Amino acid sequence: MDDKVYKNFHRLQRISEEIKKAIACIIQKYINDPRINRFSTISDIILSKDYTYAKVFISCHKKNHSFTIFSLKILNNASNYIRFLLSKRLNLRVVPKIKFFYDSSFIDGEKISNLLKCSKK
Repeated sequence: MDDKVYKNFHRLQRISEEIKKAIACIIQKYINDPRINRFSTISDIILSKDYTYAKVFISCHKKNHSFTIFSLKILNNASNYIRFLLSKRLNLRVVPKIKFFYDSSFIDGEKISNLLKCSKK
């Protein structure tokens, strides 16, 4: 792999991780909306190559899917405020526009695990 490509990829990963930590902290400390599911976790962030857009994937351990989707709508409505707080927290030239998405991989993995447990018996 070319050194320049490797350095850019590594930088993209580092910035993604910092944004992930900062957004988790912002949601926990500054977004005091009881309609937001507090049992949610930021599972992944996909940052565009030019750092202008960030897809934030949220997974929930509760099985109430409609409550989770409602929480995502609220987070997407508050994304400009979260972006503002993110700009204060991180020293970035470009603060990405944030869009929240539902990540069902935890629930899908749990279903597969339960199926495998049942097939072994």
